[in-house]
Amino acid sequence: MQLPTHARQSANEVRAHLLEQGWTEVGQGDWSWVLADPTDTQAARVTPFDPAYRMFADDCLQGLTNPWLPRIDAIQPVGRNGYLVLMERLWPAHETAAQTLCAAIGISNQVGWTNPIETLPPVVDGDLIDLRSRLTALLAKGSARFLLWGDSDVRPGNIMVTAQGQLKVVDPVFVKGLEIFAAIRDGQANKLADFTRDQLEDYLTIPVFPPGPETDALRAKLAAMELREA
Repeated sequence: MQLPTHARQSANEVRAHLLEQGWTEVGQGDWSWVLADPTDTQAARVTPFDPAYRMFADDCLQGLTNPWLPRIDAIQPVGRNGYLVLMERLWPAHETAAQTLCAAIGISNQVGWTNPIETLPPVVDGDLIDLRSRLTALLAKGSARFLLWGDSDVRPGNIMVTAQGQLKVVDPVFVKGLEIFAAIRDGQANKLADFTRDQLEDYLTIPVFPPGPETDALRAKLAAMELREA
């Protein structure tokens, strides 16, 4: 299914449009909303701003097909800095299977999750070796690009599965959203040098920031800061 361009619509407007077209919201994280199409075979991940996932989605779309990575069908612009990722429909994976895959990938989680599965036989799966190499390269690229790069978030919660039972790594890297929030709250513009003002304005519209006085106060703090313009 191909969707019309949404470059002039905000992420919330795109989300509302999809709901009107019969899509169903099946997930919401800190950075994005995920909706499934009426056939329950495709999904759309909509975000106002998420630079880490964009790097991952671009790699999936532009790189060679790998069975451990989600099939990305298209990436479309949304608003100023957001985007919609049209991809295959996935479901939560069984915890033990997800832990086993995380152990086989062999890249430690940097958000605090520790895998109870400590050792596995040597990996001989060429696709898994390719996956590890691509994730390692992505981590290095992000570290070189962002001051507030968070590194790896390989953990069971970011492993999903297709209707046919194939495990997929879906959201393995991140920028430090909490530190972006703290820098805005505390007026620390030096920590936000990687981002333009409009990117940070769009950051304050991701799902973790509901409309209300607290988010309005953050917007006021942001407006008072000396930041790089687009």
